[in-house]
Amino acid sequence: MITEQIMGIPVDNLTYENILEDIPKYADKNKKMSIISINPQICVESKHFPDIVKFIDSSTHRIPDGIGIVLVSKLTGGHIAKRVAGFDLMIKLLHYANENKKSVFFYGAKPEILNDAVKNVISTYPNIEISGAVDGYTEMQEEAIVAEINMHKPDFLFVALGFPKQEQWLARNLSKLDVSIFQDVGGSFDVLSGHVKRAPQIFINLHLEWLFRSISNPKRMSRIFQLPIFLVKSLYWNVKQKSLL
Repeated sequence: MITEQIMGIPVDNLTYENILEDIPKYADKNKKMSIISINPQICVESKHFPDIVKFIDSSTHRIPDGIGIVLVSKLTGGHIAKRVAGFDLMIKLLHYANENKKSVFFYGAKPEILNDAVKNVISTYPNIEISGAVDGYTEMQEEAIVAEINMHKPDFLFVALGFPKQEQWLARNLSKLDVSIFQDVGGSFDVLSGHVKRAPQIFINLHLEWLFRSISNPKRMSRIFQLPIFLVKSLYWNVKQKSLL
């Protein structure tokens, strides 16, 4: 596996197939596989979260989740050719769990979104065992959430608390959890539940899904400017690193 540095954050040159092939290597040996999305927001804001940077460094699979990551890799002579979208990967993991009769646990999102997401998973993937689900607004203490997850010992844990909460939560608790496969999935439960529509295929094909989400949600409008800022900062970081050699 080739790993590249973008603004000091490691990103692995992975495909969906690579990740799916690796699952048995971890699950069958009772090892932890942590799949973490690396996108422009994380790269730009990581300097404010040293705990997240440390967690990313120790994670097993740092996926290039964003066309900005792919573009910077190409512009700096890297090898990352394709984006691995967090939502698409989650769907592939659910397919894997369904085909192999694995168990899953969901943590995060609003109660109504989580409930509908679970209902859709049950109807779409009949062979999956839903070990449990805890919404992101629960009054349960962190230790109680960990205990709840460990009581069921799921094969997969999907955490949807958004950046930086989900990465910080995983950083604090991954070693305490009796789970094999972890993925941070941001707002994926919103789409999985049907409460939020994914971008039309033409936006996805043109790598403009981020733009569609920003336009569709006023709270995300500021992210329209995030990609050009990320490109400038990451290219400057790369030039600076080369000058130090």
